[in-house]
Amino acid sequence: MTTMYEHVGGESAIRRFAEHFHGTVLRDALLEPLFAHGSGHHVDHLTAFFVEMLGGSRGYSDKVGGFGALMLAHLGRNISDEQGERFVALMLAAADVTGLPADERFREALAANVRKAAGFSVKISRSDTPPYRPPYPELSPWQW
Repeated sequence: MTTMYEHVGGESAIRRFAEHFHGTVLRDALLEPLFAHGSGHHVDHLTAFFVEMLGGSRGYSDKVGGFGALMLAHLGRNISDEQGERFVALMLAAADVTGLPADERFREALAANVRKAAGFSVKISRSDTPPYRPPYPELSPWQW
């Protein structure tokens, strides 16, 4: 079975998607405060995250830190529900603009998984104390 990573066209397509998305959040009044002072490596990390989540290499886990890094990146940021919803909307719009596949099967899977990931980030962001301790769970590639 083809992975979502193969379906989107690999890392170069995901990189374009991450770059476009990052640019939109920096221009968005609601989300810009969450991203403006973030890491200069956000596009690289976002690309690695999506490569891994869509079934490509484990670069996010192996080089960035996987679940633990994801959790700590959002801890204490106090992301509102409205910001979480905007994040999802801009990410799905980035998929349109950058030409990720538009077939129903892929888009439904992408939307469901992005919503789930955003919900995790919103929940984690409302605490200053990590809700998980090492050893952290492995990230699991998203399923169709």
